[in-house]
Amino acid sequence: MNNKKIFDPIYGFISLNEYEFKLIKKLPFKRLQAIHQIGTASFVYTGGNHKRFDHSLGTFHIATQIFDAVVEKNLQLDKEAVTYWRKVLRVAALCHDLGHLPFSHVAEEDVLGKNGHEEWTMRIIRSDYLFDIWKLERLNVEDIVKIAVGEEIYGSTFTNWEKIVTEMLTGDYFGADRIDYLLRDSYFTGLSYGSFDYCQLIDCLRLISFQNAICLGLTEDGLESCYSLLLARYFMHKRLYQNPSVKSYSFHLNRFIKFFFKNKNYLDSIDNYISVNDYDVLSEMNKALFDKNHKGHDDAMSLMDQQKRYSVHTITQKEGDILLGELKHFNNEIFFEKCQSSQNNNTLSFPVLLKSGIVEQAEKIAEVKIPVNYKNCVYISPNASIYVKKFLQKTDQGIQELL
Repeated sequence: MNNKKIFDPIYGFISLNEYEFKLIKKLPFKRLQAIHQIGTASFVYTGGNHKRFDHSLGTFHIATQIFDAVVEKNLQLDKEAVTYWRKVLRVAALCHDLGHLPFSHVAEEDVLGKNGHEEWTMRIIRSDYLFDIWKLERLNVEDIVKIAVGEEIYGSTFTNWEKIVTEMLTGDYFGADRIDYLLRDSYFTGLSYGSFDYCQLIDCLRLISFQNAICLGLTEDGLESCYSLLLARYFMHKRLYQNPSVKSYSFHLNRFIKFFFKNKNYLDSIDNYISVNDYDVLSEMNKALFDKNHKGHDDAMSLMDQQKRYSVHTITQKEGDILLGELKHFNNEIFFEKCQSSQNNNTLSFPVLLKSGIVEQAEKIAEVKIPVNYKNCVYISPNASIYVKKFLQKTDQGIQELL
């Protein structure tokens, strides 16, 4: 079987077999060439115009490296099973983002609900668009779906091996998805915070017997590279994903996309869903920009004119309640958002094989405390900003008296 090669600016040539190459030529995958990887962050960091298509190929490449590195050090694994699950992981990595809305995460929770794009990813993987690929490769479609979205989203209990394989793709500490988006977003935005020694991290991955199960973990020599990944994620959230200007753009684009999808049939079928991309939203935004009667006019103007854009401030829940109470007449111009980072906790819950041969929970031996981003935000119109700024500039003592 002749392999096809695609050149990637981060990893060099990425090799795909004949069927994988057919997969990326399918319409649901080609659509990812028109979906921005970092949403409105590309409005601020103008080099960051890379797409979900690029990220999916990079994730595919890293997931394969992880699988091969782990298997190479565990030769007792069944060869037939290894061959099958390697195929599953590779196509799952390619497909893991097929369900994204235009501009990726910007409006997904509001438009799609709690499970966001993963529900649509599952539907697309199961669809007739890709059925012939799975049939040719003799792959169980449900295995692909499981590995692509993980146990929590899939909604049923995985076998121990399925948990290991999906963690190679979706895991918090050494998943291919996370490794690639940090490296890629860092490369294209010019922010060096996302760089870390991913090669060392992958090389130190092992299958480790821990707490009556076989788990994906690290040797002791891989801890520093894991710390680096988690710190890279923290700083990239702070400097890129949670940047105040990025959040302001996202606020307006979120409202515009919700309007864009309202009373339309894009969510009625897979055909309709994959027919829409970033350029459709931008085209509609251009119409709204020049039509004062367009319902999205104000947000389109705000996205194009800094003077009209809402400002963003971090604020506590109590301060937010007081602010909204004191400035009731601005309630349509002040929006409070309970904003929790996707960094759920800072516990390093994976096993580490020490040089002594003892296995320990990473948290017990960690030398670095990884910060966690949990921030609430308030979005303020230019009209209300002068009053809100006065409130936010009160001394801590004054705020405490109000509380």
